[in-house]
Amino acid sequence: MKLSIIIANRNDIVMLNVTLNNALEMMKTLDCESEIIICDNSDPEFYELMPIAYPAGWLKKKWVKVVRQTDPCFTSARHRAAEAATGEYIFCIDSHVLIGLNTLKDSLDFMERHKDDGQLGFGHPPIRWAHQGPAAIKHTLKPSPLGGPNGGWDRAYASERKMYWKFMPWICRRDWFLNTIKGYGTHATEMLSWGGAEALMQVKSLMMGYDNYALITDPVIHIGPYTPAVIKTGQYKYRTYAANGNKPHGFGVLVANYVIAGPDRGYEISKASEEQFTNRHKIKIDDYWEEVKRLSDPEYQWLAANAKYTYDELIKEAPWTK
Repeated sequence: MKLSIIIANRNDIVMLNVTLNNALEMMKTLDCESEIIICDNSDPEFYELMPIAYPAGWLKKKWVKVVRQTDPCFTSARHRAAEAATGEYIFCIDSHVLIGLNTLKDSLDFMERHKDDGQLGFGHPPIRWAHQGPAAIKHTLKPSPLGGPNGGWDRAYASERKMYWKFMPWICRRDWFLNTIKGYGTHATEMLSWGGAEALMQVKSLMMGYDNYALITDPVIHIGPYTPAVIKTGQYKYRTYAANGNKPHGFGVLVANYVIAGPDRGYEISKASEEQFTNRHKIKIDDYWEEVKRLSDPEYQWLAANAKYTYDELIKEAPWTK
């Protein structure tokens, strides 16, 4: 098996069905074996209906495989999907996206062309949102001027090149993901609520001396989020990750800051944006920092022992610009 598409699903039915059928069509552009692995961590009332979303014929042919996770946590679900995958490479998408015509083929070709590059980390096809036009396509985020790993969306690139980081879609070597950078680390093992996990994993790759790349191909189109007016209609039934996992929403952001920057610098970075953090996540940093320290310190110590750069050295050196 060459390529495994991994999907964490929670309470998506209709959009998951659309995403699966789109992915299955795009897999036909490949001249190698491929599969889709779904880790479903939906609420029980949704999980009972999930067979509606799965194309039955492809389940029988083993092109689509489903594993179940009872407790809701998207990072743990993605990690379990990667463990269940049998492909040399894993391609990660959300359960409510459309994959571009050449995205899978170009992403796989990129990995094969760079298969002897020991510094290769993540490859990132561009992303855009369904309710926006091509000008909204993005490849990368940017460091925060307040010191944090996420300063918001930055740009798309016109040529294949090193980049900072962004959320899915991404492709990487499965073995490297699971055994070298340890995937989502604390976020997955502690099954934390949404927030900070992708920043931790991607920046961890850079700190360890690997290069994340912008891939020049068709974008993955993300369905939603839409405006509050749409959500208030009651028809917006998916994207429920903000309210799942252990600890409150936003706790994982503090964990990411601690693991990549350490107890003192991580705290400083967190406090620098405390007003914005508290307004968004409704929790106080000082109320949770000791718990953050307890959960995060083992991964921080491991990363410090395996990193090429400290976090501040990484931001100063900006190796993705060289």
